[in-house]
Amino acid sequence: EMSLSLVAANEGYLDDVPVEKINDFEEALHAYGNSNAKELMDKIGVDGNYDDDIAAELKKVIEDFKANGVY
Repeated sequence: EMSLSLVAANEGYLDDVPVEKINDFEEALHAYGNSNAKELMDKIGVDGNYDDDIAAELKKVIEDFKANGVY
């Protein structure tokens, strides 16, 4: 889950989220990632590997969440 949060923050995905909504956004993003990208989340949790492919997959999860998410 921390990987999702870090990518969201470092890549500017939080720039348009009001400060008072950051916690809600993060909680909803984690729930979304765990239900819609479980295999990816499990893989990161097991081996901790983080490469360009993983980063791209995380960005895709965040983009999908932002397109469809309510937070």
